Amino acid sequence: MNIAHPRLQSLYSFWHAKTAGVRLPARSAFLAEEFAPWMGHIAIADVELSPLRFRFSLFGTAFVYVNNTDMTGRYIDEAMPEAIRAAILDDYSRCTESAAPLYVHRQSVNREWTSIHRLLLPCAENGDRVDKIIVGLYTEGGRTEFITDLP
Repeated sequence: MNIAHPRLQSLYSFWHAKTAGVRLPARSAFLAEEFAPWMGHIAIADVELSPLRFRFSLFGTAFVYVNNTDMTGRYIDEAMPEAIRAAILDDYSRCTESAAPLYVHRQSVNREWTSIHRLLLPCAENGDRVDKIIVGLYTEGGRTEFITDLP
C-alpha cells in the first residue's frame, strides 16, 4: 500500500503485523499503550450494520483540531459538518465493505490552508466482518501542522 505520510506508513505496518494468521485483526489485539507513537492522531469508529453507521468511541486531539469539535460518542451522519459528511461516510463505507485499509490524502474543508492524510484500518473481532475502524490522521502544510508527539 502506497502511503505518503511516514507516521501513517508506520501505523499501517503496526496494524499489518497484527494480521498474522487472520484476515483482519481484532481491535482487542491492540493494547492502548501500543498506540503511543500516534497518540492524539488516532480515532476509533464502531461499525454498526443495518443500517450502516459509524460512531466514534475515541476521537483524538488531531481530529478535534481538524473538525473543530470532539465527536467522541457521536455518529458521523449526525455530527460531521455537512460540507465533508458525504466524503467521510464514503471513505468509512468503502473501508468496511472492502474489509481493506484505505489511505486518503485530500485538501481539508475546515482548514483550507492544510491537507489531510488519513488512514482507515479495519478490524474484526471474528477476523472477517469489520466491526471497528482504527483511523490515523495527520495534517500537512499551511500555517501549522498539528503534531502532538515528538519527531
